Amino acid sequence: MGNPVARAFAIVGDAWTQLILREAFYGVRRFNQWCERLGTPRSVLTDRLNRMTDAGIFIQTQSDTGVRTEYRLTEMGLDLFGVAVMQGQWERVWAASPLQERYAIAFFYHGTGARIHPAVLTRPFGQPVDPAKVGWRAGNGLTVIPPPTSRRRRSVPSVSDRPIIDRSTEIIGDYWSWAILSAAFFRVRRFDEFHTTLGLATNILSDRLARLTRHGVLEKRPYQTSPVRYEYRLTEAGRSLYSIVLAMLGWSQKWLVADDEAPLTLLDRETGEIINPTVCDLTTGTPLNARAVRWELERT
Repeated sequence: MGNPVARAFAIVGDAWTQLILREAFYGVRRFNQWCERLGTPRSVLTDRLNRMTDAGIFIQTQSDTGVRTEYRLTEMGLDLFGVAVMQGQWERVWAASPLQERYAIAFFYHGTGARIHPAVLTRPFGQPVDPAKVGWRAGNGLTVIPPPTSRRRRSVPSVSDRPIIDRSTEIIGDYWSWAILSAAFFRVRRFDEFHTTLGLATNILSDRLARLTRHGVLEKRPYQTSPVRYEYRLTEAGRSLYSIVLAMLGWSQKWLVADDEAPLTLLDRETGEIINPTVCDLTTGTPLNARAVRWELERT
């Protein structure tokens, strides 16, 4: 799928990468800290940090003492904070961890203390994106960064003391799950259609469709009775993932695609205006800035 979403998820779509980024937003910068907090195999952690550094999400620096190497988020990496926030909001509703069932995470501006209500807007200071009004226009082609060479899902630790992202990585924590979901938003529904569109091996496709169905993101519906054949449709939980896809699309368009090379442009069906999805404060329309935000846990 030659689109900005596929390009973005090829870089940051797998579970380990999402968890590594989550810890970076909590201030982790050193290799051993990630190992201790996540239990990540050292070879996997090395691979993911190298991939994200090559992509421009991290930059390697020396610690203040000059003894240790640190990985600091670049502006490009910090801009993924909005994507993580939208993923966390989805997770709390549809795949809450024990911590998220007891507490909600609230965001506030540093300095003013004003509460932030994260939402995906059509552009900075724009309006909330209405999925029913979103159309698209094809543009120039795009060479997609290939996904990790291994197509099997890697097991990830069960970490339940972080309120932003946790259990959703079990459901949507790999490239091919995101590829299937992206296709589903373009109304791809049948097994053969997914296979043709994505070029994914049938056994891997069967595994991901079964996993997404088991977790309530997709549902099987018969479209033929003799013999019985099924199609896969997004559930309410699946449709709610659209905000994450939009946030990732906006990030990818900003950082990975030149303005004159966009292979996919979202449009408002009614006005024809271009939609540049941006995670913002719904009240002010201001784009979310990780440096300007603090968070608190509130008992529900």
